[in-house]
Order: sequence, then structure tokens, then C-alpha cells
Amino acid sequence: MRLHSLVTRASVLCALTTFGFSQVNHPHMRPQVLGAADPGASTHFSVYFPLTNKVALEQLVSDQTNPSSPSFHKWLTPSEFKTQFGPKPSDVAKVKRKLESSGFTVTAEHTQSLEVEAPVWAVEKLFATQLQQVKMPKGNLRFTAANHRLTLPAELASVGAIIPEFNAQLSAHVHSEHLNTAGTGTVVRNGVGSIDQRLSSADSFFYPNDMNEAYDFPSFTISVVPKSQAPSGTPVQLAGVGATIGIVISSTVLQSDINDAFNSTVSAGPASDVNNYSANTTLPVPTVTIEPVLGGSGAFNANTDDAAEASLDTQMSLGTAPGAHEIVYNMPDLSDSAIIAAYTQVDEDNKVDVVSSSFGECELDFTAAYNGGVDFTGILQTYHSLFLQGNSQGITFLASSGDNGAAACVSADFSNNPTNGTNFVLGVEHPAADPNVTGVGGTNLKVSATPTANDSTYNSENANFDPRVPAQFNVNGNILTVDNNTWGSGGGYSAVFPKPSYQQVVNTGTNPGRAVPDVSLQMGGCPGDADLSAQDCTALPRSASIVFIGGAPNLLIGTSSSSPQMAGVVALSVELAGTRLGNINPQLYALSALQTAASGKTASLSQFFHRNISGNNNGYTVTSGQAYSPVLGNGTLFVKNFLQLQSAPAAGTPNTPTNP
Repeated sequence: MRLHSLVTRASVLCALTTFGFSQVNHPHMRPQVLGAADPGASTHFSVYFPLTNKVALEQLVSDQTNPSSPSFHKWLTPSEFKTQFGPKPSDVAKVKRKLESSGFTVTAEHTQSLEVEAPVWAVEKLFATQLQQVKMPKGNLRFTAANHRLTLPAELASVGAIIPEFNAQLSAHVHSEHLNTAGTGTVVRNGVGSIDQRLSSADSFFYPNDMNEAYDFPSFTISVVPKSQAPSGTPVQLAGVGATIGIVISSTVLQSDINDAFNSTVSAGPASDVNNYSANTTLPVPTVTIEPVLGGSGAFNANTDDAAEASLDTQMSLGTAPGAHEIVYNMPDLSDSAIIAAYTQVDEDNKVDVVSSSFGECELDFTAAYNGGVDFTGILQTYHSLFLQGNSQGITFLASSGDNGAAACVSADFSNNPTNGTNFVLGVEHPAADPNVTGVGGTNLKVSATPTANDSTYNSENANFDPRVPAQFNVNGNILTVDNNTWGSGGGYSAVFPKPSYQQVVNTGTNPGRAVPDVSLQMGGCPGDADLSAQDCTALPRSASIVFIGGAPNLLIGTSSSSPQMAGVVALSVELAGTRLGNINPQLYALSALQTAASGKTASLSQFFHRNISGNNNGYTVTSGQAYSPVLGNGTLFVKNFLQLQSAPAAGTPNTPTNP
């Protein structure tokens, strides 16, 4: 379906690392150096410690998702995790003594870290560095090491301590092009279009309930007894009831936007969608709780990419599981220190069952080759320890795989010495690349208005990338370009994490690295900076999601849509199981292997993933019938089958009781 003027209207979301440079086409502002830090100013940061008994921990997390293990679904509390796998108390005590004797104040102790305050002069003296004050893209102020390097004293270095702070050049970014509502056929609130055809079939513009029908979700009207309570438990409506979804992002959201996503009318040209959720169910519109991290990002600002991202995340996830509650962990920015603080809070709070993160940064950016010989991959191991802790507590982590296809990274040459004439190179984005996170890729979805004009019945999907004009970077006032700029489902192979055991049951290729993504759903395509002279994506099958931001409907594209959709699916699965699920990747690959083994036998019951999709992400290809690809992972879901509800009635026409 041709997307009318989508190239000028669609917002482009998810995350692209620019390693501190400003990409002009998608303004990722480089942290602005304001000058030397005031020696008397106060700093606040965290010191992270390696875990103990790491081999036993990895085995436990594996056993907790193995139905034949005595440890299956026996989750730890944060205190139990700390006792069994936390840092050595003697190491923590040694570091505390050194910090306190050097003018630092320890303000809090967490399972894996210490929170610390100190004046700038004390930081500079202890870590043999000079601090600069920088202004981050969101306008908040941070301190960064002038040479991006901290020299740890022996007391910290000997225990393997990691300090993610003071590296402002390492951060993830949300990039977006906002909807232009001035053009003919744009999405507008209310409008005068006919309701005889939904925007999903007319334009491939989707609400969550459109995708509920397309991806074969179970009917909203069915009730189930959670497996942990069977057979004597009380049946509950299968809508994510009792599950809690977490969103990690640097923005708040408006409850009024969530209300609009469930009850509103939007039009695009001759077609209109009427969402009347509350007339079709007694289940109330879901609500969101905001949990600030490090003080949060401030008030909601509808004009920021972060606000668009947070709105997309909440509306896609709750539209998929309206019975769930949601907590938004609102960080001040997308620096690694802030993101790690958010995941620390997620683990310590232990309130959410599944977490979706719609951002990322090129994994290669942490390597020594990209940093003049300084290795920052220890920060990735800190993330990994937090994901392991969460998994052991039953928390499922999801992350968008990225929107730049397989070529998600600038080259090492450009990173170390930016010049014209370089290309984006193959690389995967973190956190989706972590083996204890489920990486979610994406497709363009096409549906049919059958059996009625208001249905969104699955027709087809494609995974074709869109060439983009060269990316522009502002480096010290000079505009430099990087070619091979791509829009598409992020995927490839990790250069840091080896192939996990669960990927041994499906052919993920000969590369020894962890393959990304694991699963996919609708993401959409045809961004605002598409190179129409190379390929006119406005005339090709592309799709987008309808999202309310500050009271207005917008069209957004990106794996930032598919990851929260998957969070809703996990919330349904949590409710069905009556317990948390932990790392779901072993389950995904086991089902994929089962589908391959059952091919041609019990096909309708063993179709967990769509394998009729072809395309490529400018690095890797996927062909019809392929079980796994570094484009889509194992494919997009047949949700009923994934939930083992093959015989249950399916979600029907959107805006009806089976799919409100």
C-alpha cells in the first residue's frame, strides 16, 4: 500500500549512537563543553562491582527457564541475589574506606553498587583526571573526564570496579522526524473521513488493536486460570491483568495521550478510525506510574524526540495488554550512567515483570579500537550483570534492535579521526545485543479489510531496507558526511558476547557471536531522510504506527514500536503463567526449533513464527521459509500459538468486544 506523503510525515524513532558527534539530519547534539568544572562543585556517581559465583549464576538463570529443572520459575528476591551472587563484602568495604578517606561520601549501597558524592577536586585527585562541565542534548549539565579516562586507584582497580559516569561521549540517542500535519492526507484528530475502511488497510497506519488482529492475538473476551493456580484457580480476563510492564526512557508521558489512544477518532484523507475502547469493555483504560531516576527528565515536552518515544512505548505496550499496569522509569538523559542507574532501580524495586527499552548504541563504540585504545567494554559487562540479576528475579528484558539495518555503526577511523569519505559499517546495537535481553526487530506490515471493511487481517510483511541520504555530522563546526546510511531492521552479530547456548538449537549462521535480533513485529519504514532518488519508498509497501503526543496523532516508525508490542505479549504470557518468565530467549528458540521439526506435520498448531517474509537490512537477507535471519530473528509471531492457546478464539475486528 502506497504511504501517501509518508516520507514528509512519519516520525522516525529508536536509537542511533553518534559517539558524541552531532548528526545534522537527525540532530543528536554532541555534549557541549562549557569549560573546566568548578573544583568545589558536587558530583554524584556510582561505583559498580563484579558479581561473585558468576558461572553458578549463569547456570541458575538458565535453569529457571528450563521446565525440567527443579529451579524452574523459582525466582530470587534482591536480597537473596545479593547474598548468593553479590560483590564480595570485603571488596565493597575496601572501596568504601578508600573513597571516604579521599573526601567522598557514600550515600547509598545497592546490590551491585555504591552511590557516591564528592567535590570535583576530590574526583580529579583520586582518579588523576580533569573534569569538564558539559551540557547534554536535553539541556541538563554533567561532568565528563577531559580525556575520557579515569585512572582508578589500586583499591578500586584490584576489585574490578567500574565507574560509568564521566564518559559523556558514550550515550544512546533517540532520533526522530516529527509528523508534518500541514499536508494533504495527513493524520488528523477527528476529521470527516469515512469509517467504512480502517487506516490499517487503507494506508498501513496501525493502532495496537489492528496488530492484535493481524498477529492473531487471543480474543479479549476469553478468561483463563493462570497455570500456577490450575485447576482450582479463579478465571481472569486475558488482557495482561496483574502484570506490570516497565518502560525505561528519558521522558514522562501524558495520561491524556493514553486515554486518546484508546478512545478517539483520527482521519487520513478519505478514511477514519474510530477507537471506542470503553464502549466495548468494562476494563478501564490502563494507567501509568512515573518513577524518576536520578531526578528524572523534567516536565513532559511534546516537542522532544524523547517524549515521542515514551508516548509510543506506552501506547503500543498497553494497547497490546490493556489490563496491565505500567511504570515508566524516567531518566534525565540517555547517557550510559543514567541508563545503568535506571536498570539498577528496576532490579532493586523488583516491581515490573517485563521491561522494554527503545534505544541503543553501537556496541563497537565501547571497544578500544573506537576509543584510541581505551576499552570501555567493562561498561557492557556492568549492564550484563544487571540483566542477570533481573533475570534471576524473573524480570524479562526487551530492547529494540535498531532502525539502521545491519550498518548501524560509524567506522573506527571516523570515530577516532572524523573525515569525509567513510561509510557506516556492520555492527549491532546494545542493549539488544546482550544475550540476556530479547532483541526485537521489525517489518512492514500489510493487512486486508476482510471479512469486513473494518478488519485488519494479516496479508503480508516485508523486511526491505530504505536507503537514506548521507548522514551529516557536526564535528567542531565542520559538517562531515557518512555514506551507506540505512533504514531497516537492526541485526547482525555481537563482537563482545559469544553465541549463547539457546542459539545452538536453531541455525543462526557460522559467526561465533550472539546473533541479533531474536523476534520481530511491525516497525514500519520510509523515513523522512529517505533517498528517494535511489529508491522511492513512498511507492512501496511501508507501514507506520498511530501515536498520540501532546493531544495530537502522529505517525511513528521504528523498532521502538515492535519492542513495546512484544512487552504486551510478554505481559499476557505472565498473566497466563501466573508467574514471571525471566529470559524468554530459550523459549523463543525452542519454539522455533519445534516449528522446524513439525514442518509439514501439525503445521497449523506449530506455526509460532511467520516464515513467509523476505527482504534484507543492507547486510543480511531473509528469504521465505528461513527459520532464522539477522534481519528478523525467528520471525514475527502468531501470538495465540506462542501463548500455547491454539484452540482459543482469536481477536476479531478492531473496536469490537473481542478486540476493543
